[in-house]
Amino acid sequence: MKGFLVQPKDIADKHYPLLVYNRGGNREHGMIRAKTLQYLSYWASKGYVVVATQYRGNGGSEGTETYGGKDIDDVLNLIKWGEQLPYVNHQQKVALGYSRGGMMTYLTMKNGVKFDAVVVQSGITDMFQFYDQRGPEMKQVLRTIVGDPAQYPERYKSRSVVYWSDKVNSPLLILQGDHDRKVHHTQAEKLVKQLDERGKEYKYVLYKNGDHPLTAYYDQYNAEIDKWFKVHLAKQ
Repeated sequence: MKGFLVQPKDIADKHYPLLVYNRGGNREHGMIRAKTLQYLSYWASKGYVVVATQYRGNGGSEGTETYGGKDIDDVLNLIKWGEQLPYVNHQQKVALGYSRGGMMTYLTMKNGVKFDAVVVQSGITDMFQFYDQRGPEMKQVLRTIVGDPAQYPERYKSRSVVYWSDKVNSPLLILQGDHDRKVHHTQAEKLVKQLDERGKEYKYVLYKNGDHPLTAYYDQYNAEIDKWFKVHLAKQ
């Protein structure tokens, strides 16, 4: 598996929290590139050891893209690897997932991994809705990778946190734009309703006129993430 490690400059005799970053996109689209690494370096400069994977079948990794299938193992194994680094505090870890990476982050919790804090930005919560509201090109991508939802509904349910929101086991910050044309904000709101009913700890921030990457709110949403991580790590 191809992945990335971005760490603070000074690691001598230090123990930093682990930050697991889950990228968005599928196959080569949304792959971690120089711009992503620059963003992850921002978090390393704030005192996090950041680990991220391209997922199987992408960027030189072996295997085949499964978009929330067996590729969750790539994230789980990455976390185990990151926790073994000598300058990582294995009792402190947070997660940040964007778009498809939000789905991967929910799946990580579904697999029993607990974090001090989790942030999902513009994340998929309902694969059926995601399929229905996307254009023909993305529908074809999903049919190719995951299968037709009418034929394989269980594959779509297994990837959709709204069908197993009881598995959300960590304080969750959800960031979403109300003009997101890729992941409609009502996906986040379905999950928020369930989190309310289940008494889960969460915060939901909806940005007015915000697009999928929340382009106009870069400073604001990163300030929210920073605060969310710091507040919950301080509780230890």
